[in-house]
Amino acid sequence: MSTDSQAPHSPKMQAYLQAWGTSISRVLQEVAGAPHTWQELSPEATKELLSSLKEDGISLQFEASQHLTGKQGFVLSKKDAVRLSQLLLAEPEDGSSAMTDDHRDAIAELFRQFAGAAASALKGLAGGEVSFKWSGLEPFPGEPAERAGMQWSSPGLASIALVAELDAGLMTALNPVAAPVVQALELPAPTHPPAPLVPARDPKLELLMDVELDVTLRFGERQMVLHDILDLSAGSVVELNQCVQDPVELLVGNKVIARGEVVVVDGSYGLRVLEIVSPMERIASLKV
Repeated sequence: MSTDSQAPHSPKMQAYLQAWGTSISRVLQEVAGAPHTWQELSPEATKELLSSLKEDGISLQFEASQHLTGKQGFVLSKKDAVRLSQLLLAEPEDGSSAMTDDHRDAIAELFRQFAGAAASALKGLAGGEVSFKWSGLEPFPGEPAERAGMQWSSPGLASIALVAELDAGLMTALNPVAAPVVQALELPAPTHPPAPLVPARDPKLELLMDVELDVTLRFGERQMVLHDILDLSAGSVVELNQCVQDPVELLVGNKVIARGEVVVVDGSYGLRVLEIVSPMERIASLKV
């Protein structure tokens, strides 16, 4: 969809952009220590920004799931990407610096925090849980169904601008077509009570439901020899066996029960669960 002929956003699309805009503002304020305000750019300004990003822009992609499904992408200049990564890394702000692998890792982590905050803010609009899974630094697959330019400003800091891109699936999820009304058939009452959908819990297990357990979030691990451990000092860096894109693990009693991505909620770290083992598997793991 070309931005110069773009129709006004639907109310749900406007609310969707508002959730992203305010969520990104909140995360930027926490990272930079300064308030950020945002605004949506006009179609003309969005078209101009998108044109400038064709030669000097980077793309980031997410896959929406649960109560919203589809692809969500962002395009911003390399200069703004470097500046954002420098904020997260507490480096002096210098958009003219070349983008390094550390900057790429930092911008990926920052946008995952943006997505985690936006997912929490979108629960009411979507009618339930929303998840944005990081897909990587790669161009949007195909032609977006909708684009919107967005800009953040803060006193004493240069503004940050980007273009949000949504595919047709996400637009349909935001603006679902009403399903046709189908008259329900009256069926005779069953002669036997229906079988339970899930097996009843063991009464002995019910006695343990209120027992408190220590829950641990594991970002990674590494085996080290005693000599290296004794050489550790303030400022030492211990490299883990896990990349920043890999899911972190949730453990109970040293047993992995779930995996997910780290998010920031109201200034505190949290875990958005993306994968979880079955209840019976979790109980079996606790017996070992």
